[in-house]
Amino acid sequence: MGTYGESKIGLVRKVNEDSFYISRERNVLAVADGMGGYVAVEAIAYYFKNFSYAAPVQLEKAIQYANSSILSKTLIDPSLKGMGTTVSMVTLARHMAFWGHVGDSRIYLYRDGEFKQISVDHTIVQVLLEKGKITEEEAMNHPQRHVLTRAVGVDENLIVDSGAFETQPKDRILICSDGLTSFIQKDELREAIGDYSQTEREIIHDLFARVYENGANDNITAILTTI
Repeated sequence: MGTYGESKIGLVRKVNEDSFYISRERNVLAVADGMGGYVAVEAIAYYFKNFSYAAPVQLEKAIQYANSSILSKTLIDPSLKGMGTTVSMVTLARHMAFWGHVGDSRIYLYRDGEFKQISVDHTIVQVLLEKGKITEEEAMNHPQRHVLTRAVGVDENLIVDSGAFETQPKDRILICSDGLTSFIQKDELREAIGDYSQTEREIIHDLFARVYENGANDNITAILTTI
């Protein structure tokens, strides 16, 4: 199994607020996009040094712990209030993948030519899509496409999406911030990630280069792992 993660500042932002975490064993993977992202990934890393990662409920608890950690910091320093973040994470154990998610970073699974989004965006645009009020094409350029309906570090009562699926040999799992998905079409992602002649590192570098060619007005973070 190969795993590679990277985060780069875009061409417009002055600060990179994205963060990511890959555990030493490469079985806990997380991406966060937002002011509180560094706090979130530190909290997740700490949580899994003390608790199991082999159940969806544990990922929910880890993200809830990250939520509490950010809120605690805002109590100490009120100027930090509202430093929310997305969190999308995957843990791997015994031929299973467990995932937890809040926000609009994404989790994808590539298997046998199919590239499927596992997570669901927590955005106003996603709500409009589900209600049939806009098309997928309209969603790509909608002025509110980055407005979140749910984020970590904003509210004590946080709902975390979670789930699990069996993994198969050669599965590839991508976790990424919207700095990647806003600039590269899904078909392009599928084609790049389905190229097993390239390493995870080479694929990420190639995708990031394409984002820069397309303007990169946001920071970019991605983790790619092969089972």
